[in-house]
Amino acid sequence: MKHKRKTLKQRMNKHQVVAAFCSAPTPPPRMRTRNSRRGWPSPSQGACAAPLLPERHGQRGRGGTCASGRRKRRKRGRREASCSGAAPARHRTRVSFLVSAGGKEQKRCPMAVRGKVAAFNLPPLPTVGEIIKLFRLQAQKQLSQNFLLDLRLTDKIVRQAGKLKNAHVCEVGPGPGGITRSILNADVEQLLLVEKDPRFIPGLQMLSEAAPGKVRIVHGDILTFKMEKAFPKHLKKNWEDEPPNIHIIGNLPFSVSTPLIIKWLENVSKKNGPFIYGRTQMTLTFQKEVAERLTANTGGKQRSRLSIMSQHLCTVENRFVIPGQAFVPKPEVDVAVVHFTPLVQPKIQQPFELVEKVVRSAFQFRRKHCFRGIETLFPESERLKKTEELMMAADVDPTLRPFQLSMSHFRNLCNTYRKMCEEDPSLFAYNYREELKQKKRQHLPKNTSQTEQTEEEN
Repeated sequence: MKHKRKTLKQRMNKHQVVAAFCSAPTPPPRMRTRNSRRGWPSPSQGACAAPLLPERHGQRGRGGTCASGRRKRRKRGRREASCSGAAPARHRTRVSFLVSAGGKEQKRCPMAVRGKVAAFNLPPLPTVGEIIKLFRLQAQKQLSQNFLLDLRLTDKIVRQAGKLKNAHVCEVGPGPGGITRSILNADVEQLLLVEKDPRFIPGLQMLSEAAPGKVRIVHGDILTFKMEKAFPKHLKKNWEDEPPNIHIIGNLPFSVSTPLIIKWLENVSKKNGPFIYGRTQMTLTFQKEVAERLTANTGGKQRSRLSIMSQHLCTVENRFVIPGQAFVPKPEVDVAVVHFTPLVQPKIQQPFELVEKVVRSAFQFRRKHCFRGIETLFPESERLKKTEELMMAADVDPTLRPFQLSMSHFRNLCNTYRKMCEEDPSLFAYNYREELKQKKRQHLPKNTSQTEQTEEEN
């Protein structure tokens, strides 16, 4: 007959149990922390404050095999962890560790980092929607205005520009100031706002007062505004150096986006305007279709004049697409955010006007063979001969479509056309559209006289 093994509690008599409790060290008074309320020692107490109790009934050997023994082992493990100076996993304080060069761990609390300067934050202000209601702002359809009220999206747009801390930024068309708030929260040094619509000026002045010394408001048109004097002279850098700490950001109206980017691309080619300071970066919004044209590759359906003119001067990146429902009022199309970084050396080493003329002529008849558009570079009297000479010298297949022409094809066309213009200076002044207008004027009197005769006969 097997005898049951007596537990420690059964082997100890009453006096031994009392002596064990009395000989244990007196625990220090516990603080009412989250850990102590749950019955666990606080990590600040250091050693374990609870005495070692005798084993309960049902435990076998080291910790027992029953459910109560398993709970006892888990509880003992937590106590041992707290005795060693570490709190249980679910009760640890938020302390991160840095490993130094010597391999030692150093504690660091992320909530209180010494020597770290707090980032600039705007004081509590009315929301963008409240400002729209306060000043009774309505988007005008003739100006293709659409408001972006979601500050998460405006923050995402600003992040595409890169690090803006201590940067000088020009925002185009701030409107009610959604993107403006995100730019100011990025801790910029100076913010220039160029707004054409006078209705938005009071709301922008409210933001200017909330960030004293950081905002400068200009009431004017960005197409005529002189950007050469917009920023301090000490920010200028050489064109071959890294881009200056200057950024252009804007949610462009659809009616202004295409002519404005063509104007700025011309400034990139001539290194004037906002690019007199160096290779200034731009982060702008466009219609999704226009953004696809700007970034289209050779052979793509959206390959166009904008693709060649932008990609031969800049690195163009389509960052992300904003659905139209995020804007108020909702446009019929989606909007894309595009980032521009000017190249150190353009891919076509020719004047901007000459490149634009060749590219515009090539894409004049988009679905036909490319030689049909190239023909419009020459007068009608010598059109066939000059076109054949240009295509042969540039080594371009005349049966290719315009969107199938690569950047090297356009480079060869522009270089050859430049040589032909040097031989015949009047060639560059030729305008195909002017010739068509003159033909219509010559046929106009005959047509009017015929209509007068038919009226008399009737």
